[in-house]
Amino acid sequence: MIRVLCLKWGEKYPAKYVNRLHGMVSRHMSEPFTFHCLTEDAAGLEAGIQVLSLPDFGLKGWWYKLLFFKNGFLPFEPEDIVLYLDLDVVILNDLTRLTDTFKKQGDLLHISADDKPGRMNSSVMLFHPDALGFVWEAFWSQRDYVVANFHGDQDWIERIVPSAHILPKRDVCSFKLDLDSKTPFSFGGVGRWLRKRFWPLLAPRGNVPRPDCSVVLFHGRPNPEDVMDGPWDKYRHAPWVKEFWVKGKGRK
Repeated sequence: MIRVLCLKWGEKYPAKYVNRLHGMVSRHMSEPFTFHCLTEDAAGLEAGIQVLSLPDFGLKGWWYKLLFFKNGFLPFEPEDIVLYLDLDVVILNDLTRLTDTFKKQGDLLHISADDKPGRMNSSVMLFHPDALGFVWEAFWSQRDYVVANFHGDQDWIERIVPSAHILPKRDVCSFKLDLDSKTPFSFGGVGRWLRKRFWPLLAPRGNVPRPDCSVVLFHGRPNPEDVMDGPWDKYRHAPWVKEFWVKGKGRK
């Protein structure tokens, strides 16, 4: 069974982000799955989303992703495939090619790529329940040091699981890094100041072509909603975001 997971903590993302992610997964997963949200506030979540109660470990934000690796925490079978997705991803094509690759290769962890070769981004991950308990155990035993000295959960994962399979860009790509998404001349802080005050004259021209990868990452700003109706700062308009993220394109 495929178990799709997401994390909603605090007030950064409202319930609509979870609901939209659930809708995109439903339209682009061609094998049976269940959808689960780890959260301390389930208000506004749609039917069909199974809530996992988020215990208070005194952590913040992305550090709670590591809880998914804790032995016995997820109520799943060892042979299940966990597909974790950040709330700010946009799904464009079939997700089954990610799960099929995981089945064939048998790696402990599949994870999306970050901004430099060999670096990891935890926006998309695939793993078996209880197969990576050492990631949580090593973190929890020295959590104060890790939180103080590592930028986030993905840096810790990169340190502890250096052999993880990094997902190719044909499957998971970055809006900021892999697409023609921004103007080539941003002019630093001066350009940012000018765009805020003279936006109609200095906004990036043209639209971002829709990629053919399965998942588009939106790490940092802009978020999907920043570019779905028009350009944002130095980034171009991406009308396909609204089609797939809000309007539900790709419905079977």
